[in-house]
Amino acid sequence: MRDVCVALDIEATGMDPSRDEVIEIGAIKFRGARVIDRFETLVRPSRPVSLSIQSLTGLANDDLRAAPLFPLIAPRLRDFVSQAPIVGQSVGMDLDMLTASGLRFDNTRYDTFELATIMLPELPAYNLATVAAALGVDVPNTHRAVADAETTMAVFNRLAERADLFDDATLERLISVTTSTGTHVGRFFASILRERRQEAVDLGGSSIGAQLMAQLAGAGTASSEAMFLMPRERPERLEPTGSDSPISPDVLDAAMAIDGPVARTISGYELRPQQTQMMHAVATNLNQGGALLVEAGTGTGKSLGYLLPAALHAVERGDRVVISTATIALQDQLMKKDLPALLAAAEQSGPGDDELGKLRDLRVAVLKGRANYLCLRRWFLAQREAPTSEPQAQLYAKVIAWLQQTDTGDSAELHLSPDQRPYWKRLAEEEGSCIPGQCVFHRRNQCFLFRARQSAEAAHVVIVNHSLLLSDMLARHSVIPPFRNLIIDEAHHLEAEATSQVGHSLSRSNALDLIHRVVTESEPVGVGGTLGLAFRAIAGSPLEQARAQAGPLQEQLAAGLAAAKECLSRVDGFFGALGEFMDRSEHEATGYDRQTRITGSARRDPGWSQLEIEWDDLGAPLGRLFEAMRHFDRVLDLIPDEDMTTRPEIRTELELLQEELDLFRMRMAEFVSSPNPDTIYWLSRRPATDETTAHTAPLHVGEILNDQLFHRCDSVTLTSATLTTDGSFDYIRDRLSLDHADELRVPSPFDYERSVLLALVEDVPEPGEAGHQKRLQEAVVRLTQATEGRAMVLFTSHSALQTTYRAIKRQLEAQNILVLGQRIDGSPRQLIERLRANPRTVLLGTNSFWEGVDIVGSALSLLVISKLPFPVPSDPVFAARSELLDDPFGHYAVPQSILRFKQGFGRLIRSADDRGVCVVLDRRIVTRRYGDAFVNSLPTCRIEHGSTDDVVQAISAFLEDTDAEARRAFPF
Repeated sequence: MRDVCVALDIEATGMDPSRDEVIEIGAIKFRGARVIDRFETLVRPSRPVSLSIQSLTGLANDDLRAAPLFPLIAPRLRDFVSQAPIVGQSVGMDLDMLTASGLRFDNTRYDTFELATIMLPELPAYNLATVAAALGVDVPNTHRAVADAETTMAVFNRLAERADLFDDATLERLISVTTSTGTHVGRFFASILRERRQEAVDLGGSSIGAQLMAQLAGAGTASSEAMFLMPRERPERLEPTGSDSPISPDVLDAAMAIDGPVARTISGYELRPQQTQMMHAVATNLNQGGALLVEAGTGTGKSLGYLLPAALHAVERGDRVVISTATIALQDQLMKKDLPALLAAAEQSGPGDDELGKLRDLRVAVLKGRANYLCLRRWFLAQREAPTSEPQAQLYAKVIAWLQQTDTGDSAELHLSPDQRPYWKRLAEEEGSCIPGQCVFHRRNQCFLFRARQSAEAAHVVIVNHSLLLSDMLARHSVIPPFRNLIIDEAHHLEAEATSQVGHSLSRSNALDLIHRVVTESEPVGVGGTLGLAFRAIAGSPLEQARAQAGPLQEQLAAGLAAAKECLSRVDGFFGALGEFMDRSEHEATGYDRQTRITGSARRDPGWSQLEIEWDDLGAPLGRLFEAMRHFDRVLDLIPDEDMTTRPEIRTELELLQEELDLFRMRMAEFVSSPNPDTIYWLSRRPATDETTAHTAPLHVGEILNDQLFHRCDSVTLTSATLTTDGSFDYIRDRLSLDHADELRVPSPFDYERSVLLALVEDVPEPGEAGHQKRLQEAVVRLTQATEGRAMVLFTSHSALQTTYRAIKRQLEAQNILVLGQRIDGSPRQLIERLRANPRTVLLGTNSFWEGVDIVGSALSLLVISKLPFPVPSDPVFAARSELLDDPFGHYAVPQSILRFKQGFGRLIRSADDRGVCVVLDRRIVTRRYGDAFVNSLPTCRIEHGSTDDVVQAISAFLEDTDAEARRAFPF
């Protein structure tokens, strides 16, 4: 870019402009890659800088005492920047900090964060270091202002180079959607296009790419659509080979031998008998059929333990195997690490490895739910109306740029913010949103969803998540290609996911979004939404028969708009009444949500009768809106496709909306007045939005899973690191109705007796007793002082976490031990990276930190479990299912808590070389009868119990022994 710009970075005492202060400013004035001038200064704050900020920036309070105050610096910075565009990473935050300090800039601003989300959609995060690394920019010293400004300049220049690769039509669309809502991003793309056209004038002619696009576009077709009108080949479907040869244990053993092809492929490979044992069991299950439960301890190599037999079975027989996971992280591991390793091993196989060599033909596909894929028909239809909000404009800009490079149309490739997700839903595939024969993109094999399904139809191994597996089950297996062999990893999540998939959630925002999509007042066209689009298309049709309908349709449009307006007001009244009912009822807080279960007695409350009246008042205008939609549908039926080019798209959208509206009416009517005895009903409210939501969930999921999923398969394998409680599979069998499944417990290969100390503290009062929180806080301080940080503390509620955070932060940070809290100091990813970078850290976490966190090495040497993770007794689903049991605490609450407890414990040891201490601060593990079940469910390890003082001494001795052992192993 030829313009002179200023790259700016601010370091501050925090992120709140109303409270925090600037402590360092760095700025680089530049044109392209040439640096014109620099500005760098420290700034003296009015109060000491926290340890957290010192750790982030490397600036100590001593560094700042002699620095000038901000008012002395402001005039110099104003003169330095002048009128130049300001470039920064999340630059709005820096400018807000300067404004709060008394220096306001109204210059054009280019945010490298926002630009990167448009042009680098595949990144897992968008901090400056990650963006720079993706662009090949060296990061000399993060979190110092002038160094960050230099990096920002280089990142901006690389982003400008990428933007210059877009054709003119793409740049024009980016400018159009981003300037419609006043965002500065449009000015960036306008500068790129202006400079290009100036160069074209200087050189003469237009680019070859622009000429080619013009030829592709042809007459009457937008160039942005032209690239999707080229037909694509369809892959061949997987066909049975006719072989029924079983998987031989000898083939598995040879593949995994210490000198075998897998060992030659994987660096640092170790032969693990536990992994081989699991492989044999999975192979037997595939060979003979049936159901198998496998608990494989940490370090077993569980993924390869099922992947190798599954791949061999699928290739030998041409018999598809579906693998389902709960998390994206595991899907990525399978696709990016484990399966490539298997394919590489197949390439390494020699003459004696013929069976393994067959895996060279292995085809693998990832298939996701409809809502993950962009619908090209809906996308190009949406382009006919300008974005009406900044989040919508940002999303459209991302999609425009992304369509130049994506081959999957999968939203996982996009960095979608929470306020962009509702707009993505309008662009994504939905059930019933497509009539393939009427879609030009489907006919040309360009539809992302159907191409993903074709890849799955051609694949031996199809990887899905639990959500899709279960939604496919509910859709009568119409999504995933036919399969007879199923492997479910992370199976401890299956019941909860089934509960979510079979149930429904209905909120005010759902209803409003649906109504606005049907019809709404809109400038400048008067009436927007699908009915408005349909009316304008019919009125503009060249067919006289169609135009003749425009007059009567205008009355229907007015009636639909009037019904929609009444619906909007009635929606507020109805959901407001739901909220008032919650306020009058007993409710419980679970995390940040308040919940009220709707039982038979709740429905007998006089207030429920008022709710029924409110629902009837809403149902009437919803019915009139539905009739207006049906009238438009009948008129569209009379018009041939060739006389109205947008008819198929509008007709399909209208049919989808009718189905959605009918479903909303049916589900809400059931919730209010026609409850099902096998369904759980409750209301929730999230304080952050104050929105009341109605929920349903099935009372039983095991029977549904058994009847509609497991019994349809020849073989089902369910595996996880946490399936047993107190050494038994009984709990998971009961919850999933797997009475006759075979079982296998594969212990971890790690030496827990040598590497783990389990310490049970007995002098902290039980939760709910007087003095519990105070003694817990004191214990956390004592324990983390003993380990000098290197600690993670797990909580079962955010309120307990926040109380502890406030109580211990100052005391520990006075000793140079940093305290970080979930939802306080950054995202989970950021907190984990800070713990890895600075071991003198205590990380307080809840929810997501109980599982899926891998911190290998000494950065995590202490894991503190503040409380046994029992479910909340008043949780509507837990309470309703508990009522079916004679001993709900022993047979439901305790086993559920043990599985969660085992997941938390598993965060401590992630490799054979790890050493650490797990401390449980809930003395019920010692004083209650069920405590032994928790301890017995863990791997055998060294156990100490006693007072906090006793445990601190035991920790110090254990870590000293561990350090001495490490020094003996690595004397240099």
